[in-house]
Amino acid sequence: MMTRFAIMPQRTALIIVLVAFISALWLVVLAETAPITSSVLPKYTDPDAYLDILALMRGGAGYYEAAHEILLAHGYGTRSVFNWRTPAWIELLSLLPSIVWAQKLLAVLTSMTLLLAYRMIRAQGSIALAIPAIIGIFFSIILLAGDRGIVMSEVATGALILLSVVNYGNGQWLVGLLAALAALFTRELAAPYILICVAFAAYRMNVRELFGWAIGLSAYFVYFAWHWVEVLRHIAPTDRAYPDGWIKFGGLRFVLETAHFNGLFNLTPLWITAALLPAALLGLFAWRDGLRAAVTVTTYLCIFAVVGKPFNDYWGALYTPLLMLGLPWSIPAVYDAVARRPSALSRLSDTSKQINF
Repeated sequence: MMTRFAIMPQRTALIIVLVAFISALWLVVLAETAPITSSVLPKYTDPDAYLDILALMRGGAGYYEAAHEILLAHGYGTRSVFNWRTPAWIELLSLLPSIVWAQKLLAVLTSMTLLLAYRMIRAQGSIALAIPAIIGIFFSIILLAGDRGIVMSEVATGALILLSVVNYGNGQWLVGLLAALAALFTRELAAPYILICVAFAAYRMNVRELFGWAIGLSAYFVYFAWHWVEVLRHIAPTDRAYPDGWIKFGGLRFVLETAHFNGLFNLTPLWITAALLPAALLGLFAWRDGLRAAVTVTTYLCIFAVVGKPFNDYWGALYTPLLMLGLPWSIPAVYDAVARRPSALSRLSDTSKQINF
């Protein structure tokens, strides 16, 4: 159960823990004092829109016809291709008998992920760390998958990113790659995670994985090009563009609101999320198998500090399930930094072992 903090200079480990503690205090104060960026939400929200699109598709309409009708009717900016979501998730929902079937499908996917996450954490940790992590993962995903949440492709994308991370952690890079590609086809916002995976494959000089990425990304290029053509075919003179872009510099407050978009955190006040976010990051960076997840979460946090409108807090579903992997590891991380075990240095040879990040 030894973390990275047990084998780094103790002063460095203590500084990292102190920075995490100060960050938590700062974020708690921010959560309690800064204005809420999503306080003025549109009456007609994205879940409403995609429920209506799904209803039209079940009535026989194609995705692009249904999306154009609903988005245009409710004032969405439809002139830009990037304001149209790729159709994979909503098409899948339209083929299922009901939304309940989609919820069952997501529950099966989450259950598979729980088993794999348990195996991954037990490989370097203990049951005491694995059980809280899988309980947190379960609620972080399932509680978002209500009748309205299930139509949001970000929820499914976040579950697929988590599935990819745990498969990489178990040394199954092919399954990890396929799950990551499935996330990308579900929602293009998975692109930052894809770039991280490609970078890790290049760093590890995994030629077969890089070849797999070349094939997968080529297929996605064809898919997105087809999507682009279909959108252009449906844009009419009556379509309008948004008067402003997605670069909003929402800062830490918006970042907190995306982190709060988690089935478990949503049950608590925002200041609880503010306190737990640095702890989860600390745990991910300290955990020797957590680097991929840590870099992914950090990347999305940095992006959302700049990109995203106030009502896009649901984008947090892309990365918040990963926080559940890090939270349990924050406890041994602090222990290794503060109460260094005498035997830690004698186990430096552990770092020479293959780490599945």
